[in-house]
Amino acid sequence: MIDSKQFEKLEQSAVKLTVTVTAEGAEKAYNDLLAKYGKQVQIPGFRKGKVPKEVLIRKFGDGIKQEAAADLVDSALKETLEGAEEAPISQPTLDDLPAIEPGKPYTFSVSYDVFPEITMGEYKGIEVEEAQAKILKKHENEELEAIRERNAVVVDKADGVVADASVVTMDYVELGDDDQALEETRRKGFAFTVGTNPHPYLLEEDVKGMKKDETKVIEKTYGDDAPAGLAGRTLKVEATISAVKERQLPELDDELAQDVSEDLKTLDDLRAKVKADLKERAAGKIRAQKINALTDKLVEGAEIAVPESMIASDLEHTWRDYVRQSGAPEEMLLKALEDAGRSKKEILDEWRDDATKSIKTRLIFGKIVEEEKIEASDDEVVAELEKRAEEFKMPAEELEKMFGGPQFREYIKNELAQTKLFDFLLGAASVKKGEKIDYTDLMGA
Repeated sequence: MIDSKQFEKLEQSAVKLTVTVTAEGAEKAYNDLLAKYGKQVQIPGFRKGKVPKEVLIRKFGDGIKQEAAADLVDSALKETLEGAEEAPISQPTLDDLPAIEPGKPYTFSVSYDVFPEITMGEYKGIEVEEAQAKILKKHENEELEAIRERNAVVVDKADGVVADASVVTMDYVELGDDDQALEETRRKGFAFTVGTNPHPYLLEEDVKGMKKDETKVIEKTYGDDAPAGLAGRTLKVEATISAVKERQLPELDDELAQDVSEDLKTLDDLRAKVKADLKERAAGKIRAQKINALTDKLVEGAEIAVPESMIASDLEHTWRDYVRQSGAPEEMLLKALEDAGRSKKEILDEWRDDATKSIKTRLIFGKIVEEEKIEASDDEVVAELEKRAEEFKMPAEELEKMFGGPQFREYIKNELAQTKLFDFLLGAASVKKGEKIDYTDLMGA
């Protein structure tokens, strides 16, 4: 049926395919559709299935030629692309759909994206800098204080007086010009921490010194820099303190160590763990920095014409995540963007460079994995699953079931393969010592 086919490479890993179907093939498609119409169409004066071909042509001629052309394009494309090296990764787009002319060859063209060619740069011996973490005693002490904060308990404040860091529970209501309560503003049991969580009426400083069960009318004038709804106004708020509590930090002792983990017995054990944790976090951060530097150089050294369909798909996936994380229906989010003078297209355009880099990164990593035959074995997956089960203190079978069964194993396999890939790249890199960086600065970078 196919007389000729021609593949023409376009920009961005796209292809234009031009196909010519033989005159016999085109006429067969036309006649087959005529026969189908003849069996199904009912026309007054003729029995079903007995309508003469000439009548069908007079009544449906142009429509049949167009519909036959669409059928012919589908079947011709299927035949042409089966096993073709230039296989599409996007839906082929028809340039035009000319009608079939019986007795004449039929030519049509489609455009589609193909998997991009990946021209790799050198990925062994890439030079990267390795920062040197400076972990001091102060960092260990800061971590110990953070542990105390996480294990603090909230108790009633002995003197019941509101002060900085007090955890206050308050009933309040706004008063009108006639000093009557505006019931729609009444709030009971509102809790906030002085100096940490702002009160809706910004009353933190005004309630300092008040005691539990005390009621006070606070008149407050707000500056122009106050939040919307308050700026430039003078309001009266009646506030009643119903509870005053404070966070009580545990002592830095053996008991705290045991509360942190049943594997720890003494404060010295906790200090050793903190020191080891800081080193592990710093090492993880430095490793991530080296991987990012390697990735940037790999992308910079590679030539990849990323297809538009890949970019569009990646952007749409990111948009779906964005909508989901916003917690609002897409229509509401689009309306909010519109009110702010923004649009979905503008946001996608802003994300475009990152999407392109992300796709190139995945393609490069995939190429290296293929060339270096990097993969995780089933035994390695089982060992990792058992290791995680031990951390969760449950049987491996239960852990696997809890996280999705076979899909969890596949996730672990991919994760292990990625770790192996990064180990390979870092092992093949030329690493030079970088400058010493304070631990806090390193983790904040």
